[in-house]
Amino acid sequence: MPTKTFFNLSQAKQQRLLKAARQEFSRVPLYDASINKIIATAGIPRGSFYQYFKDKTDLYYYYFEKLNQEHKNLWLKTLRDNHGDLFISFRQYFSRLIGEITAGQDAPFYRNLFLNMSYKNGHKMSFASHKAHHDREFYSLVDTSCLRITNEHELKMLMRILMATVFQTLGSYYFRQQQGQKVSVTQLKHEFTRTLDWLEHGVAVRPANQH
Repeated sequence: MPTKTFFNLSQAKQQRLLKAARQEFSRVPLYDASINKIIATAGIPRGSFYQYFKDKTDLYYYYFEKLNQEHKNLWLKTLRDNHGDLFISFRQYFSRLIGEITAGQDAPFYRNLFLNMSYKNGHKMSFASHKAHHDREFYSLVDTSCLRITNEHELKMLMRILMATVFQTLGSYYFRQQQGQKVSVTQLKHEFTRTLDWLEHGVAVRPANQH
């Protein structure tokens, strides 16, 4: 996380540094990113950078958390608009999110993120997304009357599964593209919706005389 010194900067200076970070992390993956390029683009001395962030990884995860906050606002609005219906909200949220991730101004950043995700940083990203999206406000909005859950712990378990489905679907999209496969956003939405249908209604089909 940034130091207090960073937060004492004017909004214009903070945004200039974050814009430089987006440019560099969109150009190359985190481990290839150059602090020299970031500070040159931002127009700050190298010493100043280390007054704001511990290292480039610190800056990277802070930028990711800023994006998560924007997604959280969209997520909560979608949940409110659907009166707390979790599965309807997830379908609509993903439909809106996928356009931003694949074609928005941060699309190159997300492409590098998913194509170079290790188990360690993937777990950290997934945890950060889960934490950002699911605070007390979220839990107060979900209509649990239509879910087979009995407490908040079970709701958290369900949310981890749903968020993992989001990450897996997006990761599959970029991986298949890298392999030369043509995958449309429409196809991605269909695959995500199908997975959500399985989670919501079950995937097993049994004869009527079986219980």
